[in-house]
Amino acid sequence: MTLAKVAGRVLVSLVAVSSAAGAQRGKKELPEFTKQGLLIVNFTPGRGADMRLARRAADAVRDHIDKLANKSELEVIDGENIRLKTERAGYSPDTIYELGVIRALGRQLRADEYVVANVVSDAAGTRLTGRLVLIRDENLHEPIAEVSAPRLDSAAQLFAKHLAAARTQLLPERRCENFLRDGHGDRALAAAREGVASYPKAIIARTCLVWALKATHAPANEILTVAKEILTIDPNNPHGLEAGALALDSLRRHDEAADMWFKLVALDTADLEIATRVGYALLDGGNAKRAEPFILKLADSHPDDIRLLQQKWRVSYENKHWPRVIEAGEQLIERDSLARADSTFYLRLGTAYRASNMPYKAIEILAHGVNTFRKDVRMYSLYTQYIKSESDSVLSRGLALFPKSADLLAMNAKELRGRGKLNESLDATKQAIALDSTMSQGQLMVAQLEIELGRPDSALSSLHNAVTRGEDSSLVAQFALSKGNGFYRAANGTKSSGDFGLALRFIAFADSVRSSVQSKFLVGAAEFGLAQSAFTEAGKLKDKVESCRLVQLGAGMLPMARTGLEAGQEAFPDAAKQSLEFIGQLATYAEQAQAAYCTVKP
Repeated sequence: MTLAKVAGRVLVSLVAVSSAAGAQRGKKELPEFTKQGLLIVNFTPGRGADMRLARRAADAVRDHIDKLANKSELEVIDGENIRLKTERAGYSPDTIYELGVIRALGRQLRADEYVVANVVSDAAGTRLTGRLVLIRDENLHEPIAEVSAPRLDSAAQLFAKHLAAARTQLLPERRCENFLRDGHGDRALAAAREGVASYPKAIIARTCLVWALKATHAPANEILTVAKEILTIDPNNPHGLEAGALALDSLRRHDEAADMWFKLVALDTADLEIATRVGYALLDGGNAKRAEPFILKLADSHPDDIRLLQQKWRVSYENKHWPRVIEAGEQLIERDSLARADSTFYLRLGTAYRASNMPYKAIEILAHGVNTFRKDVRMYSLYTQYIKSESDSVLSRGLALFPKSADLLAMNAKELRGRGKLNESLDATKQAIALDSTMSQGQLMVAQLEIELGRPDSALSSLHNAVTRGEDSSLVAQFALSKGNGFYRAANGTKSSGDFGLALRFIAFADSVRSSVQSKFLVGAAEFGLAQSAFTEAGKLKDKVESCRLVQLGAGMLPMARTGLEAGQEAFPDAAKQSLEFIGQLATYAEQAQAAYCTVKP
């Protein structure tokens, strides 16, 4: 082998070893986290400064921090890219960036952090102030120490050094958050303290330290100490205020806690989520007195927010403002399923009625509670107490004194129905109507009870009586149509001709009393459903006579069904179209079925 060949092999081996070693070194030197993007937009011009200076200040700081940064860990987003995106969005590059624009730029340019800052120029030179903000949580922000220098570039260099120093906390802070996410509280504590040690003025790392202290169940005094350190650096820091307020609540220093809660909510009065959270915190922290004006104003400003209505109810009850308790409680009964499922709610509302000298309302709400929460001894005890305090039986005594009182009989019927005694309620209602034929909606009440007792045909008879007695025909028709629609939906589940027939009787009655597009359409839909079910049932029977009856019933329904469905085409186009297309097929089937089941063979 020649010397040249040996040297070549040695060289190849050395290159291979060197490449492997380099790859191994490269693997060891991979960064712990993905590279972060830093967005620095135009500074905001202050006294003596203009937009030109504001833009130059941002460019200068961007250049200096780029030189200071570890390129494998941080990418300082190029100023030309920022200006290009800004111009494409229709803004001038020389503009003051509002927060919404900064967020949009951050998303487009994949920034993880951004700097907002101000520039002031006077005879002494240039002064820069600002803060570093993390995009993933904009309440995680760090003030950058104010700097000044005779020349802009010198001030920018100082500002960049302070910014770089502030960023030294971010790697351990990210470790802290990751450890917390994985349930390693002690390691999170160590990482957060490393971040504070790397930058003694750290707010962001101290915030994660507070979180880690909570996760490890540290004493409230220790959490309060760190929160106060944050607030010493930044008195309006949201995380510091919330952590401090929670710690003070734990220490039962409620007045001091309330001060912090109110300071937190004042940072952004338009943030409803923070305001709601503060309301709950004040209530849970024993600050009902101080919370009341705040919660009432908030609830009245957002009447559709059920959480605020719940807070209004709670704060009014704790402060014993009974009329307001009743107002909020009655709204909760209508709107809040959680309140209706809570026996304590009924106990408190009953207490408020009693305290407001409304004993019958108290008894009524507690009677409902007793019926709903039958195993709740507190409910029954309070109900019994109130009943005895008003007399053993007010209503029964009243009926004994005034057995011919239609009003008392109607009240008794209502109470009996509320307790689930439907037969007794029906008897009492009928007695009341017999005594007072002008009783409003009396026959409708009878019809409702008949339906609840499973006697729909009796209910329909009561509706006919209602029309005869001169009750409001629109109400009668609406009631009948609503019940008929319910029966129709049930029939769609059972596919029974009898069930469709029941629905049709109610709907047709409603249409006869007060016709509408909806009633006509529903008549057609019920007739169509009846025809389908009749044909289906006919095919399953062995008795040809009964099969013939069902086939003829179905065939007779089809022309009427077509009329009703066509009347509702404009209001219910899709449903009407589908059914009308099928009617033709059913008509053909009806002819064949009648020939099969109804023709008498010689």
